[in-house]
Amino acid sequence: MFLDYDGTLIKNPEEEFQKHYFTSFLEYAKINDKNIINIILEATSELIKKNNEDTNNLDYYLKIMAEKNGKEKEYWYDLFINFYENEFPKLNKIIKLNNELLEAVKKTKHELIFASNPVFPKIAVEKRLNFINMTFNDFEYVSYMENSHYCKPNPKFFIEIINKLKIDPKDCIMIGDTAFDKASEKVGIKFIHVDEKNKWKDIL
Repeated sequence: MFLDYDGTLIKNPEEEFQKHYFTSFLEYAKINDKNIINIILEATSELIKKNNEDTNNLDYYLKIMAEKNGKEKEYWYDLFINFYENEFPKLNKIIKLNNELLEAVKKTKHELIFASNPVFPKIAVEKRLNFINMTFNDFEYVSYMENSHYCKPNPKFFIEIINKLKIDPKDCIMIGDTAFDKASEKVGIKFIHVDEKNKWKDIL
């Protein structure tokens, strides 16, 4: 069972979380140049369009950030990691849990795959799981930047996980809230919208 995060396991839409994220990041990093937000958004957009497996998502993202801003990849890596370790956990206060889905997920006997778009490094995903009182151990597989080479809606995102776990897409479902998640159907994974409660309740 593939599970999205923003707008699914939590009720906060991605855009809402992103707003709080940028405010927190700029304050922590003491960055006054608002253009940095545009650079981060552009780098993320290019990452989502990435269509090769030459480098993992984190290395690719840091390379783009360095090219667009002029600072070394190491600068951005250290800054982001320090932020995720020290300040990012405070965003827990704005998280709105989808308690109904989370309760069902935590009780199910189905194997779970955390299939949020891998635009966060492992340390940030660990914190995001903490926000919903879950850990890596609750999942058969967790996607994050370091172990991913593609992003949704690229079907290769799903194919990479399928191949790693050696599972049949016909045996899987994807619960999410956007067309990015619905892209799972291109590889044979049934999509269920998070609002279709009766459907996912029956399965879980």
